[in-house]
Amino acid sequence: MRYIALNKNETVFKYVAKAILLSLFSMATVCCNQNNSSYKKEMYLKYTAATIADSIFEEIHNQVYDNPSLARSRSFDILASLDSSDKISRIKLMKYIGSSYVFETNYPEAIKYYNKALTEAEAIQFYSEIANINNNLGTVFNESGSYTSAYIHLVAALDNYELAGIPDKKGGTLNNIGLTYLNLNNHKKALQYFEEALDTNSQPKNPILAATVLNNIALCNGFENNTAIALENLNHSIKLSEKNNNQYSLCISYKIMGDIYQNSRAYEKAFEAYSNSERIAKEGQLFQQIAFAKIGLGRVLLDWNRIPEALKEGLEVLDMAEEKNSNLLKTDAHFLLSMIYQEKKDYQKSLEHFQKNVSLKEEMSNNTIVNQIYNVELKHMDQLNSMQQLEIDKKELAISNKNNLLFFVSLVFMLLLIGLYLGYRNRQHKQEAKLRDTVIEMNKKRSNAALEAEIRERKRIGQNLHDSLGYLLSLAGLQASVLHRKKHITDEKRNELIQSLMESIDEAFNEVRNISHNLSPSLLSERGLKGALKNISARVNQSTKLNMTYDTFGLGENLDDLIENALYRTLQEIVNNTIKHADASELFIQIAQDEKEITLMAEDNGKGFNYELVGNESGMGLANITSGIENLNGTIFIDTKPGRGTIISIIIPLK
Repeated sequence: MRYIALNKNETVFKYVAKAILLSLFSMATVCCNQNNSSYKKEMYLKYTAATIADSIFEEIHNQVYDNPSLARSRSFDILASLDSSDKISRIKLMKYIGSSYVFETNYPEAIKYYNKALTEAEAIQFYSEIANINNNLGTVFNESGSYTSAYIHLVAALDNYELAGIPDKKGGTLNNIGLTYLNLNNHKKALQYFEEALDTNSQPKNPILAATVLNNIALCNGFENNTAIALENLNHSIKLSEKNNNQYSLCISYKIMGDIYQNSRAYEKAFEAYSNSERIAKEGQLFQQIAFAKIGLGRVLLDWNRIPEALKEGLEVLDMAEEKNSNLLKTDAHFLLSMIYQEKKDYQKSLEHFQKNVSLKEEMSNNTIVNQIYNVELKHMDQLNSMQQLEIDKKELAISNKNNLLFFVSLVFMLLLIGLYLGYRNRQHKQEAKLRDTVIEMNKKRSNAALEAEIRERKRIGQNLHDSLGYLLSLAGLQASVLHRKKHITDEKRNELIQSLMESIDEAFNEVRNISHNLSPSLLSERGLKGALKNISARVNQSTKLNMTYDTFGLGENLDDLIENALYRTLQEIVNNTIKHADASELFIQIAQDEKEITLMAEDNGKGFNYELVGNESGMGLANITSGIENLNGTIFIDTKPGRGTIISIIIPLK
């Protein structure tokens, strides 16, 4: 993908889009690994003899970014010692080898290993990896200028994400197709794909992707001179990135913002945006982003006629490009230096840098053609291999037909059918027995959970009566005793004791009313679950410590009493836990109902917790929520990590 610079003095810059592409280039693989675990497990059991630990793959994945050469060397070593039956690991290792070459801009070798991995993944119908590899190939061809090949591979990625059962991973691929159209200067078509990519991620399940797509939408609006809309897109992306500490996307957002301001001749704002991009890139040690920001600063300084400072920035970028041997950075650095020396009236040096810029562009263009030819050659070789294998299969089939008599074929067929039938019946009986045992065990667990919840509730009620009501009644008794025993006290003291006694009785009455309300809330029968939710929210918002908001969709009036009470108790426990433990300032509750089920989702911005460590030690509140929901055949999901807040999702079937 090529990024068309907004400054009128520039021709074609690739660096922003290259950064976006490289960040997206492995995103699909990571997301798929997180959201397709059941399919992945099935494939591993089917094709893997001795699977490599996932932690090793994670280490190699991280090394691809930090040290591509080391990641590649390690992948080759593991590949050489790998068991031939471990097909999944072979596919992953070859994919990582291809990725390591991408980060060194050695696209022919990257394409070679991606195609090897793709062939083996297609052979075992490993759809999730077929999609990932096609997405990576599309990214490579996009970056190298082979837009037809890029489009073909990206469309294949979309199809295979559907086959793998993970259509929500299509957002990154849709974004890459948008980048293809952006490279072809078809901004309207590009914008359609970017907006579709954003729609697939409407809840931002993946805030990194959402921020990236918003940056691309800003590019499109910038090209169409919709400056206000472009800046709005960038500000939205910046908020997302800051919220998720996404320094990479922040650098890109401020870089694009600088270009837009410079194109509008708002040089002060442009300089500030480029400076922000450079600062964030330095904090995150993002080498390329530092260079891109420096190029932008050099251009602004040149417009301000601060030639020595602009020259300093340009030379620093050229040194960085030489250090990393990046032709892309060299091209941009030479172009900037050519303009600077032209302003200095040093036409000889200006011409030299301009010639180097043109030479590097021609070299990159030639590499694009080589990559296209190489890809066609690989596909041709694959077709030849497929044809040869087909001929071999035909010959083997002919020999087999000649050597087998019809009688034996029919006999084997009948025996096979009988064996399959008996095997099927045997497996069915085992599954039925296992299902019965599971149902019995689940019923036992549910009964125990319900009993434990009842005991805990009784203890809690007893504790409340003892701690609050018992104390108030004891105090009232003491005050009444004083009045009874002391006959000769002053009227003033007597009135004071009587007033105190009445206050104690009123407090005891209020406490009884609160306990009674918690045991059997009249609010539910009077106003329903929606009214109860409104009441809870109003009570919570009386304090400035926690701001509670809520939404309901399709919530009916005639909800089953058991479900309504369970959800009301759950809401109480969630609010109490948020106030007591979460240290949160925001709590959002959403309840949605359709014909089949009712869903409750609660999300706070608190400190979160380690659910695996807490487990059964989470206290009475979480245990009550879980047992109450499971007794209604419902399911509960808790998504939380320390420092990230908590999301609780509950689904209860209505029938």
